[in-house]
Amino acid sequence: MPTSRADLLAGIGRGFRELAAAGLIGREPRLVAAETAAAAPFTAALRHPDRADQERTRVTGGPTVAFSLGEERPCWQGLDALWRSRGTAVAVDDEAIMAEHRRLAAEGLLLEPSSAVASAVARAQARTSGGLVVAVGTATGLKGLVG
Repeated sequence: MPTSRADLLAGIGRGFRELAAAGLIGREPRLVAAETAAAAPFTAALRHPDRADQERTRVTGGPTVAFSLGEERPCWQGLDALWRSRGTAVAVDDEAIMAEHRRLAAEGLLLEPSSAVASAVARAQARTSGGLVVAVGTATGLKGLVG
C-alpha cells in the first residue's frame, strides 16, 4: 500500500480483520507500507524493537518524485495496522520508483509515481515471499500529463 499518513493502510487492515472475524477469509493478510526513501517513517520505526520507540520515530523528508507520499513521523493507526498483521514497511528510491512507473506505463497502466511505489515494493516482495502479493494503486498518472 502506498503510505503517507497510513489512513488507507489502517482502513484496509480493519476491513481484513472484519472479514476474518466474520469467517469470510481464513486469515488476515500481512500488510506492507510502501514508502519513498526520501521520507520513510514507518520503515525507520520498524527498525526499533520497542513499540514506544517506534511511535516516537522521526525522519527528515526530502524531495521525491512520489510527491503524494512522505511524512516525518509514523502515525499510530498505521503502526497498529502493521503490528496487527505482522506487517512491515519498505522504502524505495526515486530511481526504482520511476523505473516501475515507466514499466507499468509500457504495459498500459498509467499510475502516478506515488502509486508506482506500491508496485515496486510488491514486485520485490513477490520475488522473495513466494506467495500472492497485491499492490494497490491509488492515483492515475493522467493528472501528471496535464499542463
